[in-house]
Amino acid sequence: MRKQPQRSGADPDLHTGSFSDFKAVFLPGLSVAFFGMGLMRLWYQYNFYNLHFSADYGHVTVGANIVRVGVIALLLFLSYRTKFSHGTKSLFVWSGLVLMTLSGVFYLVDLFFGTVTFEVARFVIGGMGLVGGEIIWVFFLQRLKPGEAFLYAAGGLALSCLLSLGAGYLSAEVIGILNLFIPALSVIAYWQSMAVLDKRGDPAAEQCDTAYSDRYRPYVVQLVIAFLLYALLLGLALGYPDGRIRELSQTVRSIHQLLVIACIAFAVWWVLVRGRGFSLSAYWGFENALMIACIGFLMSGWPGSEEVGTFFATNAITCFYIPLVFFIYLIGRHSRKETALIYGFVYGGALLAMSIGRIIVYVVGPTLDHALWLLICMAFVVLIEMVLVLRPQPQIRQPLAYELKALPDALPPITVNLEEENDPFELFGSSFGLSAVEVDIVRLIAQGRSRGVIAKQLSYSENTVRNYTRNIYRKVGVHSKQDLLDAIDGFGG
Repeated sequence: MRKQPQRSGADPDLHTGSFSDFKAVFLPGLSVAFFGMGLMRLWYQYNFYNLHFSADYGHVTVGANIVRVGVIALLLFLSYRTKFSHGTKSLFVWSGLVLMTLSGVFYLVDLFFGTVTFEVARFVIGGMGLVGGEIIWVFFLQRLKPGEAFLYAAGGLALSCLLSLGAGYLSAEVIGILNLFIPALSVIAYWQSMAVLDKRGDPAAEQCDTAYSDRYRPYVVQLVIAFLLYALLLGLALGYPDGRIRELSQTVRSIHQLLVIACIAFAVWWVLVRGRGFSLSAYWGFENALMIACIGFLMSGWPGSEEVGTFFATNAITCFYIPLVFFIYLIGRHSRKETALIYGFVYGGALLAMSIGRIIVYVVGPTLDHALWLLICMAFVVLIEMVLVLRPQPQIRQPLAYELKALPDALPPITVNLEEENDPFELFGSSFGLSAVEVDIVRLIAQGRSRGVIAKQLSYSENTVRNYTRNIYRKVGVHSKQDLLDAIDGFGG
């Protein structure tokens, strides 16, 4: 079959060009992952962020999040210098399943027998189990290509909002019973999704380099600080002005969920179908627009301004999930550390920062003569974290973990050049499943270029070129440069 010509700048693993091609590229075999990730987020939203009456459970949510931080800290301590074995991953699966289900049992006992005896146990056990329930989906995401990871991180969030929209109108008793089955359904979806990836047998998505351990490290640290500061802001906003539970009507919650679904659908279409760019700076501007609107309404003192401010804060905290998962996943692709450890460090830090924000408001808020001082401090934090992310970075000369490349604004007409179609290197790459970058590296190797020259010409680090070269060897089935050259000569003959 002849290889179809593509528009200049298009990445076949990222920009599909039409909805039918999008379904063919991204959905086969892995659709069940949407339900697994969506159900996990639904369980989280139901058990830690009240679906019926408020933005969360107040101090109880803070306590549960601190328990989660403690479990994550223990995980980081025990696994910092080792890779996660199959047995370790199974431990996360079963601990999440058992503990989250047990938390659901405690909730039903409290609900039907009118006692709060098990409330503390429910949140502590649920918080511990949620660490395993969440991190197994990190194991899934780290095996995907960037476009797939973007789709499933964003799509899982959208599905959880859709499920939450319906669940918010059901009785607490009905949702409490359904809550028992959610952990098991999510784990089953995880097993099926991983089985599909095993059959696919394409470890290319797991390849990484060490670019973020070298010249990009300061920027990575800078972004992590911005993530933590933003999480602190979310805690301050949700607790304003004195740390009490922020109430939201079901109608307002429904509007919030519909808006999030619509925004995610547009983002997926814009990036994966339309072929436009997705950058952290642009998304961060959107996140901060929500936070600035929240602070503005809280400052106004208008009737209903607190609920409107909480509405914006709730949208901000929900949409914060996408960069927190997707960009951390991409950092893991360019780091020596396990993606799950990076996720644990940054996500655990964000949970802790958000909890600290709630505690600050609870302790300091009632002592202030005017809550305006607290809002002014929040505004200064917004300025700091915005500068950390949005100021130009001269050392960043190509999109790495923080952008999905966009197609050029003006694309040349699609023309078929028979000579280019019969390019022996393109045909060689197509036969062995090489990516466009790998074909370019093969062509340069055949021209006798050194690794340093190849890295300079393609604007990659030498470590990146080394990793690509190893992947080329694996796909072609050779073990050295000379073997590769022989394979190229043999293919041409």
